[in-house]
Amino acid sequence: MNRTKRSGLKRDPMKQSPGNLTIFAIAAAVLFIFMIVIEIFNYDDRPTPPYNEATGNYYLGNEFTTSSDSISLNVDSNWTFVPNVTPNDVASGLFRDDSWRDTMAYAEGVAIYNSFGGWNDYDRSATWYNRSDNFTYNTYMIDDLVKLSACYLVSFDCDRNVRSVTVSFQNINGIARIYCNGKYAGSIGDRPDSIYNTNVYSDYADLIPENGRIDLAIVVSCNDKIPNPGILSSPVISSPHTMDIRIAANAGHFSIIVFLFILAFLIGSYIILSNTDINRAYAIFFASFFAITLYYLFDSRTISVNSHIRADAKFTLLIIATLATYAINSYIFWHSASNKKYNILKYDHLIIGSFGLALVVFYYIVDSLGYKTMPLFAALVFCLVSLYIAIVKDLVFYRKEMAGNSIIALYYCYFLFLIMISILINGIRGSFLPTYSIILPVIISICLILFAINMNISHKRMTRDATVLKRQVREKTLYISEINRDLVASNKKLKEGEEARKHVLSNVSHDLRTPITAIRGYAELMLTSGNMSREQEESYLTNIIRRSEQMERIVSDIVDLTRMEASDAEFNFTDVSMSEMLDELVTMYGLDLSGSQKHISLDLPEDDLLIVRADPKKFSRVFENLISNAIHYTNNEAEIIVKAWRTGAELPISEQKIHISVKDNGIGIPPDDLNKIFDRFYRAKNSGVNIKGTGLGLAIVKLICDRHNAVINVESAIGSGTTFEIIIGATY
Repeated sequence: MNRTKRSGLKRDPMKQSPGNLTIFAIAAAVLFIFMIVIEIFNYDDRPTPPYNEATGNYYLGNEFTTSSDSISLNVDSNWTFVPNVTPNDVASGLFRDDSWRDTMAYAEGVAIYNSFGGWNDYDRSATWYNRSDNFTYNTYMIDDLVKLSACYLVSFDCDRNVRSVTVSFQNINGIARIYCNGKYAGSIGDRPDSIYNTNVYSDYADLIPENGRIDLAIVVSCNDKIPNPGILSSPVISSPHTMDIRIAANAGHFSIIVFLFILAFLIGSYIILSNTDINRAYAIFFASFFAITLYYLFDSRTISVNSHIRADAKFTLLIIATLATYAINSYIFWHSASNKKYNILKYDHLIIGSFGLALVVFYYIVDSLGYKTMPLFAALVFCLVSLYIAIVKDLVFYRKEMAGNSIIALYYCYFLFLIMISILINGIRGSFLPTYSIILPVIISICLILFAINMNISHKRMTRDATVLKRQVREKTLYISEINRDLVASNKKLKEGEEARKHVLSNVSHDLRTPITAIRGYAELMLTSGNMSREQEESYLTNIIRRSEQMERIVSDIVDLTRMEASDAEFNFTDVSMSEMLDELVTMYGLDLSGSQKHISLDLPEDDLLIVRADPKKFSRVFENLISNAIHYTNNEAEIIVKAWRTGAELPISEQKIHISVKDNGIGIPPDDLNKIFDRFYRAKNSGVNIKGTGLGLAIVKLICDRHNAVINVESAIGSGTTFEIIIGATY
């Protein structure tokens, strides 16, 4: 009896099975990680423009000539890198000719990819000229600050109809001032004139060819304490139409995040103010939520500050988001049984918090001393380790105690963990949006839904508690009524079972009485007949043996049928070739029919073993019974055809079916008997007294088919024959 189902209780949506919630969270993690892996291999799928080795220039063809064309090309290799070049140097005409190559250090064949290293990577990967052993990157006063400065050079030969193109890149440390043919074309990166940037990842500069040529110079000026200065992602040359589309898409994405951010802030504020018992947990949660959202605003350059401040902010915000998330986990389970049993679980957030604060302090101390650090990578490693510990702790120690806020905490740990992985991998989409910024709206939406549900539950808690007693009385009354109904139903089933038992005993006694009477009659004749010929004795003894075999067959069928009905353990499933099984059976029965006018034939497809999942002994019994019936219920001149084939070969293997038919040209089955032939001890009206049978053969066939999830159909016509068809799912 399923008491949970019948109690009438509606389950709390925040208190579902921890096992199901764990499976959901793991599935979500696998889904998002799979998406991130796809991004790793597919984010940079734009083609590269043709490159002329002789001239050292790229070529931009007529695909850029139509304003409606949407074209984007990666220019991630064959750059020339010239360190210690300032914007003033380029503006004053430093690169008007090649005379600078004789005196200045520079690198050829520079490749710009998405990385953490910036131009420091070129020390190992590029070919340098005029570089001395004591070479250093110099600092200059730029924008009233001490900065490093270097220049990236590349040239394009353009189709004469190309009027303009755009250059852009998603990630940069510093301010990139762009010069086209020696003229200033714009800047990308941190904007000194405004702290708010509406383009969001889509800064760009227009390049206008002169005499079919574009000489592009990008001067990057960066804070001298940044360990990875320069361009950190592949530059992209696009048509103006492409950039318009990208800006619109990015603006829409940014608008969605801002809208959800504001909505979450309003809902969170209401929850915190209206629920005094949980305001601390929600406040900690929203501290983490705001920290990761602010990280997005800094990373997308929506908040425009210099590179060093942006790096400091991103580092600090990741640590804050992680510490707040871990803290809410510990706070929610503060009074749990596991915390009472293991004190380390109650205070582990202090250990994690100490590590995080030590990391921040160490970072700023080292930074103030002027050393090079990798803040983002260090913060991400700390975040991933901490969140992984929180997730494992939730699943191992608190799995049975999860409800309400704890589920939200677990979900948020999972999703924040995915964001950290995405930031670490730094997969960039064609729209210049990092993978984590695609996941972020999903996370915000899920958290909003969960908080809304939990808030609704909190508001209804008092009302629900006030009506608990009344509902329990009603449920108990209903439960007792259902028990009475179950008792009545059970009593009815017992009566039906008793009637069925009597019916079976009546049928068994009837079927056993016939051979027993015959055996007794033959035995009495042999005892009372004084003079009996040898032929008569052999005839009587043969009949006695036949009747004994009939009794044995009845008893065996009853035992087999009862055993198979009692337990599935009687079935041992494995992969079975129907082609081989039917071939053996038809060969065996063909030998039995040799010398008679009855014939049996087999029709199988070529090169198809027709593999199914079945118990070979039990499934073979099905076709033995069907073929045996076909032999018995046909006249002297009979044709029995066994055929097998596959349907749905073009579909997945799980949807393909194997069909096996046994067809004869015998006496047929009356239409009124077709729906009864699979009943126990039932024999068709025209089966005849001379054809011996137990009436259990087809019942056994039906039971075995049901246990194999197979369908059995029958078609018959009086005097024309009968066809049995079995349909079972294919496994190969």
